[in-house]
Amino acid sequence: MFSRKELLKNSALAVSTLSVAQAILAEDHDHSKMPASPISKNKYSKAMMSALHCKLAAELCINHCISELAKGEKSMAACLKTATETKSVCDSFISLAALESNFTKKIANLCIEVCRVCEAECKKHAAHHQVCKDCMDCCKSCIKELSSI
Repeated sequence: MFSRKELLKNSALAVSTLSVAQAILAEDHDHSKMPASPISKNKYSKAMMSALHCKLAAELCINHCISELAKGEKSMAACLKTATETKSVCDSFISLAALESNFTKKIANLCIEVCRVCEAECKKHAAHHQVCKDCMDCCKSCIKELSSI
């Protein structure tokens, strides 16, 4: 049985090996003949990109909130909750929009609602925490983009 240290070491080695292999294989691959990105053909592509940015900003906000909570800053608990909800709903929106699902508009409306709550919560911390300001701004953009579908 592997120790935790051995497992982490072997995992890191495997990831490194795969990265090098990908780089080597990519050198022999002619990217000029590749078709356009599949996302550009999706009717929800702009909304998906906005939700992706929002999801990433929420992820960073979540990590920041956890760090602040660990320092005893209890005011970040609500921010952590709303950012986690935002990350989840944006991920769900991206998945359904990628499928051009019949439920895309419904999940978009839910995403807008959740992003509004997250935006309001992050606004409380935006003056003191850049990560919260970034999350707030991404929520605003996501709301705007998803409102147009």
